[in-house]
Amino acid sequence: MPRVVEPTEQATKRVRRPDPEPLETDDRIVILVGMALWVIAFAVLVIFFRDDLRRHHAEWWLWSCWIGVAFGCYGLRFVTRRRRALGLDRAAKDDPPQE
Repeated sequence: MPRVVEPTEQATKRVRRPDPEPLETDDRIVILVGMALWVIAFAVLVIFFRDDLRRHHAEWWLWSCWIGVAFGCYGLRFVTRRRRALGLDRAAKDDPPQE
């Protein structure tokens, strides 16, 4: 039978380091890439698999591609408004590029 090792008192009272500050990223690029991938998926399905989708009554896949684009538009609007509210767009324009 394996021996169970209890944690020592010193290990349980370890001081926790503070959490790092969250990074601000530009999520608009990620959303635009995702939207482009949904449009590419739609084009591939229409060009190469349209007959198969009809035959198997699975044309809803085409609709799911457009729903992905619609969610991307909403996400892009949300992220853009958030950046504007936090003043991140203005701060990037006001700061000269650092070399």
